Amino acid sequence: MSAISTPRTDDRTFKVWEYQISHGQLLIRSPRSPATTTSPERHTNVDVVFLGVEYMCLPRVLRGLTLDRATAEELQDLEATLGEAPEPKNVRILVSGGKRFVVVAVYIDVSENDWDIFDSPFEFRSQFRGAKK
Repeated sequence: MSAISTPRTDDRTFKVWEYQISHGQLLIRSPRSPATTTSPERHTNVDVVFLGVEYMCLPRVLRGLTLDRATAEELQDLEATLGEAPEPKNVRILVSGGKRFVVVAVYIDVSENDWDIFDSPFEFRSQFRGAKK
């Protein structure tokens, strides 16, 4: 299976940052941060946004992250767990620390931004961020 293209994420720590149950919206974020003795300064957030989440099985913290496609065996396991087969195109595998975690969602977007760490991609915002009224 070939990995899905994303910003470089193998040296960053990601956390389950926000989940809105009413719309099945999930944000996994590696926040911008100052340099420490163990990591360099991070000038941007890397956000992994899922919409229409139907199922997720992952830890709260992921050290390094790569996105991949599900194997046939993973799809069979999901069918057994969920009681029905999910659309394969909606199954996203998050690889971290050599382990594979699953999110079933209709949409995914990976982006870098310089937002405040408490800003949410789920809040309505002007396309011209910072524009004065």
